[in-house]
Amino acid sequence: MTVLTTRNRAPISYNPIGEFDTLRNRLDRFFENPFTEPFLAPAMAWAPPVEITETNGELMLAAELPGMKKEQVTISIENQVLTLSGEKMEERKEGDAEKKYHLWERSYGNFTRSFTLPRAIDTAKVTAEFDNGVLKIHLPKTAEAKAKKIEILAK
Repeated sequence: MTVLTTRNRAPISYNPIGEFDTLRNRLDRFFENPFTEPFLAPAMAWAPPVEITETNGELMLAAELPGMKKEQVTISIENQVLTLSGEKMEERKEGDAEKKYHLWERSYGNFTRSFTLPRAIDTAKVTAEFDNGVLKIHLPKTAEAKAKKIEILAK
């Protein structure tokens, strides 16, 4: 992992492997749907950061969606692909006589993130919760996929 610094700011973490994964995912989507999904446009678009964790019973995807409401987000699962999409609306108004913008770093716009789920996920039991700008999607594992303790029998 490389750490980048900018003038008058705290260090910014940069993960080149994550960038490669993002490009690989875009290429995969392009070749799956070459005429329906834009290829380069999403590179400039806003996308919420996510983390995926695993326990014995489930995978849990958490997405940061600050300033958004649950009504602005759509979650779907089709053919073992979980798709998270929505739109973060811009609050800035051009021509506002009361405000002058000197710096604008917040991101807005449409986003779509897709994740291929392992077959071990029971898609019929997926649940989601939204609290304080964090969306948590609980992806329970099937009974067969959960870790099992095997007892060794004496002979």
